[in-house]
Amino acid sequence: MKSAWAKFKNLPEPLRRVIGLRMMVGGAALVLFIIIWILMGDITLAIPCATLGAYLLVSSCMLVHRNFLCITGTVKEVVMTGIRKLPKYLLLETEEGIIRLPANRKPFPAGSSVTLYLATNTPVYEQDGILKIFSYLALELAAPSKKKIDERGKL
Repeated sequence: MKSAWAKFKNLPEPLRRVIGLRMMVGGAALVLFIIIWILMGDITLAIPCATLGAYLLVSSCMLVHRNFLCITGTVKEVVMTGIRKLPKYLLLETEEGIIRLPANRKPFPAGSSVTLYLATNTPVYEQDGILKIFSYLALELAAPSKKKIDERGKL
């Protein structure tokens, strides 16, 4: 049976980043809990920080042991909000069909190749032939293909 550290090391980089961020914020919330408790002398003011820290640490540990799917596709369209022109959701074209998912304020240009990481139990809804996903673990630009350099190229 693998240890949690070995499982963490075998995860893809975007998932390790999400887990690391959750652990850092959870640890900072617990430190803030201790600071508020010492400075104020009353534990009732510090309980929200302890609750947030415990939740984030437990959820990050559970995320290490979670099974996930990796889907690669191209961004077909980026739908923007009306007034502020922020990305609202993305339409991904994959082998399974077109997937609509929230953009989460990340700029992905149309036509770029992305990799989507989903939990295996993520609910997927279908409407008008489009698969809708309302949450995902991570989304990143897929690495561009490496081009071979020809040494005999002309100058």
